[in-house]
Amino acid sequence: MNFLHEKFVSVFSEYEVTTQPRPDGAVLLTLRDTDGKQIKRSISYAQLHTPEQLTWVISAIRRDLAGEASQLPAINMLQSQNRFALPTYHSA
Repeated sequence: MNFLHEKFVSVFSEYEVTTQPRPDGAVLLTLRDTDGKQIKRSISYAQLHTPEQLTWVISAIRRDLAGEASQLPAINMLQSQNRFALPTYHSA
């Protein structure tokens, strides 16, 4: 748990970070800015212990915190799936 708290503190360094363990293994993450505005997110055990899901959760929280479009992370950082081009068909 201490490692996860330190990770959230480093990722969201401009916020006061509080993590509270939940009985089911999840964590309640609270971020508070200098104006006192706070955001709370419950992060499941699976999301905390799967690197890809944790990266996705962090990206989603960053997106939610962005106040302006210029602050939004790049779209490829928010996508959770690989995208492939559609097949092309040629007539004979």
